[in-house]
Amino acid sequence: MELSQSFKLLVNIIADIDGVLSIGKSGGGELPTQNESDIDIFVFCEKVPSITIRRSEIRNIEKFGVPINSMSFAETRGEFWGVCDFLTIDNYEFCLMFFTITEMDMEIDSVLNGLRLDRVNEYFYPTGRCATFIGMCILCDKTGYIANMKNRLAVYPKSLAEKAFNYHISYINPDEDFARAVVREDILFYHATIEKAIDQYLQALFALNRCFFPSRKRSRQYIESFECKPSDCYERMLKVIELGAKPETIKQSYDTWTALCAELIELSDKYN
Repeated sequence: MELSQSFKLLVNIIADIDGVLSIGKSGGGELPTQNESDIDIFVFCEKVPSITIRRSEIRNIEKFGVPINSMSFAETRGEFWGVCDFLTIDNYEFCLMFFTITEMDMEIDSVLNGLRLDRVNEYFYPTGRCATFIGMCILCDKTGYIANMKNRLAVYPKSLAEKAFNYHISYINPDEDFARAVVREDILFYHATIEKAIDQYLQALFALNRCFFPSRKRSRQYIESFECKPSDCYERMLKVIELGAKPETIKQSYDTWTALCAELIELSDKYN
């Protein structure tokens, strides 16, 4: 059976589970080819069905001739991805993430109110949840939950943009660490410092353009779409990294970085 048919069957089975209100696929509606990535499915519920119900209902897909190569079902909720089940069908991995609408509403509220500006555990960007909703393909929406969330997130709040920009911009140029790294020509120390600074710079840049920061993936595509950015922004960031890899060019790397930071701050003055 083709992936598209197996996918549709799986979605229909999940949609029929009691308590399931809405289902969406992150990253748009296209399915992967050549097994290039897994398939992330968000399931929003009044109450997350028990592991017994989920296992029993989802295994019904085998009755339609769709073999499950492997599967694992979670007992409890994880920190970021809800109650997360994994299935492998025809060597394609499906990640099924179950959330209650109550907990998801609270999560989105905390982001929009500017209460979660930091990356969590050096891994998860809270604003990424908002970006996921915006790009989510609606597969089932019995109560309009996903559609309403998309409408809510269509306008990036000005208050969040200001708070996020001011927060992240304060970390883009840690003078003391940079000075030590450059003077000592300490490449590894410089790399660690510039990595943290670039992460904060990107989040400030996204806030300035009122775009929910998703993650570091596809940064070039986003940056090139922004109207408000330093000239040749992406190319100069790559130059910072390239020049920072050798002791003899580390000073040139830092000078390039300093100029990028100054231009971003100057743009923010015009923007505001």
